[in-house]
Amino acid sequence: MDNKALEPDSVGIPLEETVVCNGGCLTLAQSQLQQEPSMWAHLNKAENQITDGQCFSHLPKRSAVDLEFIDISYTIQEGSCWKKTGFKALLKSLSGRFCSRELIGIMGPSGAGKTTLMNILAGYREKGMKGQILVNGKPRNLKTFRKMSCYIMQEDILLPHLTPREAMMVSANLKLDETLEVKKELVDEILTALGLLDCTHTRTSALSGGQCKRLAIALELVNNPPVMFFDEPTSGLDSVSCYQVVSLMRSLALGGRTIICTIHQPSAKLFEMFDKLYILSQGQCIYKGPVPYLIPYMKTLGLYCPAYHNPADFIIEVASGEYGELNPVLFEAVQGGMCALEHKKNPCDTNGTLVCAANSSMNTGYIESHSFATSTLTQFCILFKRTLITICRDQVLTHLRLISHITIGVIIGLLYLNIGNDANKVFNNTGFLFFSMLFLMFGALMPTVLTFPLEMSVFLREHLNYWYSLKAYYLAKTMADIPFQVICPIMYCSIVYWMTEQPPEASRYLLFIALSICTALVAQSLGLLVGAASTSLQVATFIGPVTAIPVLLFSGFFVNFNTIPNYLQWSSYVSYVRYSFEGVLLSIYGMNRSELECPGKVCKFQQPEEVLQLLDVEDAKLYIDFIVLGIFFIILRLTTYLVLRYKVKSER
Repeated sequence: MDNKALEPDSVGIPLEETVVCNGGCLTLAQSQLQQEPSMWAHLNKAENQITDGQCFSHLPKRSAVDLEFIDISYTIQEGSCWKKTGFKALLKSLSGRFCSRELIGIMGPSGAGKTTLMNILAGYREKGMKGQILVNGKPRNLKTFRKMSCYIMQEDILLPHLTPREAMMVSANLKLDETLEVKKELVDEILTALGLLDCTHTRTSALSGGQCKRLAIALELVNNPPVMFFDEPTSGLDSVSCYQVVSLMRSLALGGRTIICTIHQPSAKLFEMFDKLYILSQGQCIYKGPVPYLIPYMKTLGLYCPAYHNPADFIIEVASGEYGELNPVLFEAVQGGMCALEHKKNPCDTNGTLVCAANSSMNTGYIESHSFATSTLTQFCILFKRTLITICRDQVLTHLRLISHITIGVIIGLLYLNIGNDANKVFNNTGFLFFSMLFLMFGALMPTVLTFPLEMSVFLREHLNYWYSLKAYYLAKTMADIPFQVICPIMYCSIVYWMTEQPPEASRYLLFIALSICTALVAQSLGLLVGAASTSLQVATFIGPVTAIPVLLFSGFFVNFNTIPNYLQWSSYVSYVRYSFEGVLLSIYGMNRSELECPGKVCKFQQPEEVLQLLDVEDAKLYIDFIVLGIFFIILRLTTYLVLRYKVKSER
């Protein structure tokens, strides 16, 4: 191996490459000398401006944090819920210390436990973990630690209909208790430093991969967290974007933060930018220490990195067993303290503060002593506005829904034209009333089934990073869609009610609209529950229509209540469409309506009371239907909240 590779201040990547020219071998440097000097005169590499973005004058002041973990183990239970087959250890007796002002890379082959260790250190996994985690030498208080740290996941999970500036202002409004001017100046500073100023008015769905990654970092940088976790930050990016992201992380570390990231197989250029490495294999540590000492350390164990070989590739190959089963030797070397010498040479300074926050006057006591930087009411208002903007810009959820209600309303109005007061067409009219409830139910149910599956990952990231409470998010998310659940039924009912020539009375018309709105709101609540309880988007879209089948069967239209077998009659009481249909029948044919028109000599259902008797609703009370629909609405909303709360807890 080349002696340069063993120098402690360099990773030792040889820079000369061999090229073939006119049948002979020349080094790259020699071939360049044969070219015109003017060709290379202006090829000096430009400085990456992102690395200048480590100082921000408006960031809140936060204390530096050193993270230490001792004898960490993590096990999971194998097998299904009803057939347990034992436990599997994913992490085994891991110890280490990550200091401020350092960029730490957690490396290892696939399945080594990198993301699992990251999740445990960030506080995302608690069940099954054993060991001790210390923050600045004291046992970690998870709630406090989560407020001073952030986790940026591998997938850049962003709301597609917001622009970077809008997303940044939402983050600033939720995380900072400052004036609007200070927030705007801070947002401009961060966007400029991270190279996002040119795309501030572009929707995030149109951003490139590198821009999305930098925006994800910018969103968490607003409150200046002392500890930042990154899961595979270079995944899916080209070499230039990878360099920009790693340069940014190094700049953040030099600003006084503790930057911890998992990285799979970095290039030699990226590899030498890390300060320390923590390399895993089969859930155990095979190296922990500075990057320049990796090659000399491996040499002491008899492992020589080939010349012109990326050290990152070499250590991954060793961990994967390409040079033989050497993992037991590496495990024993780490357990024996062979890496401890490097920690003594690089002691952590636990008394520092973030360099770039020195000029800030932020009161850190407020941030650290409360769960969230803003009140629940403020969070609700901010999230309500964000959700409303998202809904209005969503072509499918909003525009298509409005158009469909108008279009179907006109079609149904033409199909059932002028039948509302015809005694010979009573059955057609009751079919129209039932279909109206059916359409409004599906029109509200299906779009909202997708609400939580599409945004669950965004919610989990923001909630677990302490942006807002579950209560504020749930209220904002559900309340923002209610105006559309009111407007759509009003448009539909206003079209079909008069085209089908229903009774021209204001009270009956308003009751018809009110029952339609109640049906839509209850169906929306059921859709939210199905979406929240489903494990994936595919499951939600399947369960949504399936849940509507029994609701429709026992609604009283297909089968009268007296015809239903005794052992199934209870199902009729849990069908909310039954109360909607019953209420609509009472509002159209009840309340002492006058006789229907009879175009022929004899009409069997000229008396409206006979229609109610035929459908077994003559003794029903209209106010009972409204009360029951209200109870359905409240129960479904509360159940959805509890399901979301359970999901958040199960994520940990």
